[in-house]
Amino acid sequence: MVRYNLLVTFHPNRAGLAEREVRNRVEQAGGAVEDIERSSVNGVFCVKVTGDAKELVAALRSDLREAPELLSQTYHWVPVDTWVESSEKAMMEAVNEIAQGIGENESWMMHVHKRHHPSHSEDLMLLLTDQIQKGRVDLRHPEKIVAVEVLGSMAAISLLERNEIIDANRVRLEAGMVQMA
Repeated sequence: MVRYNLLVTFHPNRAGLAEREVRNRVEQAGGAVEDIERSSVNGVFCVKVTGDAKELVAALRSDLREAPELLSQTYHWVPVDTWVESSEKAMMEAVNEIAQGIGENESWMMHVHKRHHPSHSEDLMLLLTDQIQKGRVDLRHPEKIVAVEVLGSMAAISLLERNEIIDANRVRLEAGMVQMA
C-alpha cells in the first residue's frame, strides 16, 4: 500500500466503471495512473499517479466546478502523504508530525474514515485530534484538513487544503445537482 499516493472510493458493484472514470479523470487533469488496485476494503481503490496527487486532485476539483457530472462513479478522492500501521500509537505519531504543517493561526478539521479497525470512530477521532495543539478547529470552512483513512491494518494520513480533496456529492450539491446514490 505504501507506494500509492491517492485513495478513491466507489460503489463496489461498479468497480469497472469506476476504474475507467479514475483513469479518464486523471488523464484529463494532466496526470497518468501508474498503478490502480482494489484495497482490502470493498469500494476503495489505491492509486499511484504520476507527479503530485494533491495538485492533480486540485486540478480535477477545479474542472468539477464547471462540470460536476464528470464524476458519476467515484465519490471521494483523497491524496496520501504517508502510510503507517493503524495502531493507535503509529497514527498518533503520524498525525502529530503532519500537524506541524498547520500554522498557529490557521483553521483545521480532521476527517476520519475507519474501515475494518477495532476502535470506535469517536474514540479514534478524539485520540487523534488531541495530537494537534495549534491552530483552531473549524468544521465548516477549515484552511487545512487532516485526513485519516484507515484500511484495516494500515492508515493513510494527509494534510490537505480544501481544494486538494474531493467529495463528489458535496461538489454536486454546490452546483445545484442532486447527490449520487
